[in-house]
Amino acid sequence: MGGRLRLWPGAYIIGAAALWSTIGVAGVYSANPIMLALFRSVVATIAALPVSRSLSRSSIIAGIALGGLFAAYPIAAVLAGVGLAAFLLYTAPLWTTLIALVLGERPSPRGVFGVSLVILAIVLIGIQTVRGFVNPLGVALGIISGISYGSYIAVARYYAKGGSEVEVSWGAIPYTLIVTAPTAIVYSVITNSWRPIIRPALWGVYLGVVATVIPYRLFAMGVSRIRASTASVIATVEPVLAAIWGFLLFRQVPTALTLVAYALIIVASIIVSFEESQ
Repeated sequence: MGGRLRLWPGAYIIGAAALWSTIGVAGVYSANPIMLALFRSVVATIAALPVSRSLSRSSIIAGIALGGLFAAYPIAAVLAGVGLAAFLLYTAPLWTTLIALVLGERPSPRGVFGVSLVILAIVLIGIQTVRGFVNPLGVALGIISGISYGSYIAVARYYAKGGSEVEVSWGAIPYTLIVTAPTAIVYSVITNSWRPIIRPALWGVYLGVVATVIPYRLFAMGVSRIRASTASVIATVEPVLAAIWGFLLFRQVPTALTLVAYALIIVASIIVSFEESQ
């Protein structure tokens, strides 16, 4: 009998990226992305608590950063479009590099070049905003989601060096509620628009399980078998898939200038990812 067929490790990364790419779709279909963020935190917390319970500072800081991502990204997808929100999320290398600089990590020339490309991409998207092609609040929230994600990466990297990998992953998830719960409550009280509640609750279950617990597990399985830099490059299929969902499901067609910005962000992500292998 022949040997057992082994799955290419990169397939796990692609699977995770494909699931993550549907977060923006859930934000649109939920009809209430702010409540969606809260339900995602609640469901993910229920799944995370049996694995890890942490009161460490690293968990709290990482959780707050993730909470900002959970809260901002679905709204950005609704306002700016699923594809654009996903690509703005991938401006994270810029913010990670800047935050790492504050934490005392000197960026390499490769990292500086990647950051420069991201800045150029943001400028191009800004031009589209000024021209009225893109919702400015959606762009702002997309950038906030990128800042939140970049902050989480920088914080996780900083504390993981001291052996706190679990604390900044599973242990951080419950603390996302520090951001998502007040945001949902304050918004609902001020606008009196906590409804609909059923749809965001159901989509919150989807995000908490299918777009959080499962993909993080798949990503961990993949990155344990291949280099982190390679995994990061493969994961850039996420915004590409998100843009495809935006076109197929919502007829969101990017302009030529926006496509150039997309390409710059992807190239920057790849450059910064390969920096990790130096």
